[in-house]
Amino acid sequence: MLRLVTAGQMRAIDRRAMDEWGIPGLVLMENAGRSCVDALEEALEDLDGLVVAVVCGKGNNGGDGFVIARNLLNRGAEVRCALLGRKADLKGDAATNAGTLASTEVPIEEIADPDELLPMLLDADVVVDAVFGTGLDRAPEGLQADAIRLVNDCEAFVLSVDVPSGVSADTGEAFDPSVDADLTVSMALPKYGHLLHPGRARCGEVEVADIGIPERAMLGGGDTWLLDDERVYDALPERPEHGHKGTFGTCIVMAGARGYTGAACLAARSAVRAGAGLVKLAVPAGCCPIVESHVLEPVKVPLPETEAGTLSQEALGSLLEIGADAGAFAIGPGITTDPDTAALVCSLLPELDRPFVLDADGINCLSGSLDVLKKLRAPAILTPHPGELARLTGGETARVNADRIETARSFAREHGIFLVLKGAPTVVASPEGIVYVNPTGNSGLGSGGTGDVLTGLIAGLLAQGAPPLDAACAGVFLHGRAADLAVEDLTEYSLCASDVLEAIPPAFASILDPGTA
Repeated sequence: MLRLVTAGQMRAIDRRAMDEWGIPGLVLMENAGRSCVDALEEALEDLDGLVVAVVCGKGNNGGDGFVIARNLLNRGAEVRCALLGRKADLKGDAATNAGTLASTEVPIEEIADPDELLPMLLDADVVVDAVFGTGLDRAPEGLQADAIRLVNDCEAFVLSVDVPSGVSADTGEAFDPSVDADLTVSMALPKYGHLLHPGRARCGEVEVADIGIPERAMLGGGDTWLLDDERVYDALPERPEHGHKGTFGTCIVMAGARGYTGAACLAARSAVRAGAGLVKLAVPAGCCPIVESHVLEPVKVPLPETEAGTLSQEALGSLLEIGADAGAFAIGPGITTDPDTAALVCSLLPELDRPFVLDADGINCLSGSLDVLKKLRAPAILTPHPGELARLTGGETARVNADRIETARSFAREHGIFLVLKGAPTVVASPEGIVYVNPTGNSGLGSGGTGDVLTGLIAGLLAQGAPPLDAACAGVFLHGRAADLAVEDLTEYSLCASDVLEAIPPAFASILDPGTA
C-alpha cells in the first residue's frame, strides 16, 4: 500500500534521503530520469527510432529531463532537448546534468520565444514534459504557459515528469494552462494531485517510480494512504468453514418511505451480498408489501409510520428491540427528512450500542442537530456526498470538494466518527486522522441508488465483525471495483445501481482470487 504525500512532505523525504542516508541528489535525479524512460519504453514497447522532444524548465524537473534525454539517446531514440530559459541560469544537479548531456550529440536548445519551440514539436512522436515539478502553486505564465499550450496542441504521446506541468501536486487543481499527459511518472510516492480532480484527468496513466529512497526514509510522510487490493484483502472478515448465519452477524437496515422503497431494497440486498448472516429490513408498515415483492432474503420488519408514510418516532422501541443482538445498523436510505423521522434518528443514534452506517437522509436528519454526534456510544460511519457534508456543517460544497482529503480528516477527528466522503475520489477518514483515498470507481456511479448499495455493503461487513475502518475501506473499494467490472459490458453511460449490486460477487472474487479480475 502506497502513502500519498504533498509536495512539502516529498521534499522532506528527499532531504532525509540525502542528509540522513547519504544518497546524493545526483543519484536520485539519475534514478528518476531512468525510471521515466523505463516507463515510457514499457508503454510504447520500443523507443528505437522514435523522435522525442524533451521540454525542460530551469528547476530540478528540468534536471530530470536532461537525464531522460541522455537515456533516450542510449536506447536508440532521436532526441531533441529544449530549455525554457538560459543554461547559465541552471543551478545544482540540474546544471550538472545539463553539462553531462552537452557532452553527447544532443544539443540543448535555449528557448526564448515559443516560435522557437514549435519546430521541435511538429513531427515528434513523443514529448517529455519536464517544465514544472511538484512545487507549482499558481498558473503558469509567459514562455512556460505558451510552451504548455504548444505541447497540448501537438499530436505526440506526452509523458509528464512527476506531475503534469500546470497541475497542483497538493490539490489537483489544473491551472490554465496545464499539460494533458498520456502518462505521468511520479517519483517515489504518489502525490495528492494524482488522485484529486481535475488534475487526475490530466495525468493519464500514473506510474510510481522507485528512485532508490529507502522505505524507512519515507516514514513520517503523513498519514494518507492509497487503497489497494492487499489492504482490502486484509480488511475482509474471516469466513470460518463451520460458520452459520449466526456466525456472520445480523444487519438491521432501517430505510425507506412511501415512494422510496427502492433505496431500502438496494441497501438490504447489498448487505446480503456483503456476507451478513441475516439482514432485517425495517421499513414503514405501509411499505412492507412492496419490499416483500422485491427482495427475498431479508426479513421484513414493519414499523410505526407517519401519515406521510415515513418512519415515526414510535418506532424507537421496536428498533432497539430487533437490534439487541445485531452486529450493525444501516440507517438512512430513503427515509426522508420528515420532522417525525428526523426526531427518530436523533433519538435512536445515542441509544445504539452497535456500530452503524448513517447515510443519505439519515445524515440530512442531523442538519441543525450535529451535537447528536457527541452523544454517541457506538462507532459511527457517516457516508455523505459533498453536498450533504456541506449542509451538515453549514459550509459550501465547492469548499468541500476543493480540499477533500483534509476536510474529511478534520471532520472525522473533530466529531470522533469515521467519514466516507463520497465522490471522485471517495475518501475514508478515521477519528485518529488516518485517511485512505480510493482509486476504484467510474462516472457510472453518478446514478441514483449507488450510494444505497455502498451503505448496505459497508454495514454488511460491519455485521460480520469487521472493524469500522476496515469495513469502510473494503466497502468503498469493492463498490468501486464492482462498478469498474460492470462497465466493461455496460459502459459508464448505462450503469445503474442494480448493476453495481450484481457485480459485487465478482468484485469480492477479484480480491480473494486476483486471477478472476
